[in-house]
Amino acid sequence: MKYEPTNRRLLLWALVAAVAAWGGLLALGAYLGLDPQTPDRDFRRLWVVAGVTGGFLVLWLGALFFRRRK
Repeated sequence: MKYEPTNRRLLLWALVAAVAAWGGLLALGAYLGLDPQTPDRDFRRLWVVAGVTGGFLVLWLGALFFRRRK
């Protein structure tokens, strides 16, 4: 089965949105610290998780972009 480029692009952006949403939920969970061992809320944990997720997305999309140009 061959996919049209518009379907591939839609699937790619759906996956990017899903990874970004997952990273957002993980960052929110890291900030809230629902574990009793981490009683305080710290924005640094949120930014670390969000930064790592964003960095992953940038590297992934960059690899796809350079692969397409080749």
